[in-house]
Amino acid sequence: MKKAKLFLYMVPALIAGCSQENPLSEEQYYKQVYLVGADETTNMGMSVVEIPYNDAEEQETFISVATGGSLNIDHDFSVTVDEAGFNSIADYNFKYLKDDDVQYQHLEEAFYRIPHNEITLKAGEVYARMPLYLKSSELHCDSLYALTFKISEVSDPDDLSIRQTDTVLIQSYIFVNEYSDTYQMEGYYYRWAEGQAVGDSTSVTATRSFKAVNANTVRLFHLAYTESQDNIGPYGLTLKVNDDNSLTIKSWDQLEITDGGGYWWPQTGIFNVWYNYEVDGTTFQFAGSFVQSDL
Repeated sequence: MKKAKLFLYMVPALIAGCSQENPLSEEQYYKQVYLVGADETTNMGMSVVEIPYNDAEEQETFISVATGGSLNIDHDFSVTVDEAGFNSIADYNFKYLKDDDVQYQHLEEAFYRIPHNEITLKAGEVYARMPLYLKSSELHCDSLYALTFKISEVSDPDDLSIRQTDTVLIQSYIFVNEYSDTYQMEGYYYRWAEGQAVGDSTSVTATRSFKAVNANTVRLFHLAYTESQDNIGPYGLTLKVNDDNSLTIKSWDQLEITDGGGYWWPQTGIFNVWYNYEVDGTTFQFAGSFVQSDL
């Protein structure tokens, strides 16, 4: 009899439990809006964006806002994003860079444009974007430029609050072109006199990074010298790809290049390069190929 009574008491309890609403249909946390990338824990609050060099046209990038919570938003929100000034860049330089490192600087107003700073987050969506445009042609490849952003206002803050931690996004830029990439170099260098090689040649192989300088020029390091900031002056050189895919080769600074040429093969991603250079009054020639690693 005791078992029968227990069974009768348990049935109503099970029925009542099944009739309750699914708790996952309600918001489990609270809805927040934040700037994507403004996370100092994982990336020190900085988002790095590749910008193509272009001599004529502005280059588009964007800022993303996102919502957090267990459910998507159920109506539209308007989010205002303002610039956050230089202080966050100065803090980043102080925290993460050495005094002799190249320091980040705030990009001057002449080089960017923000058409509007109000973003609409649509019902049911998680992300929305604010476009901005950069003029890249006059920006130096070795400078570190950045802009900073923060959310200043939300149309319905009772339903969607602004995240109170990691509030500022630093967006920085690196510049690229069609030829900037990693290449595998194979070649030789030898003494050069009266239009011909003299003596034995020395083979050289290395992985070389081609850094965009402008829309059609890249910089690389001579032979297999270490790719470091200190070596840019003494061992840097540039390859300019001309309209017919021939190459113009020049010294970046101190390397004494007296002649050079070559060809860029876009179908295979290969540079064929030669150049003459002087060391303590002796002329040498390098000749070799650079094969694009991604192809």
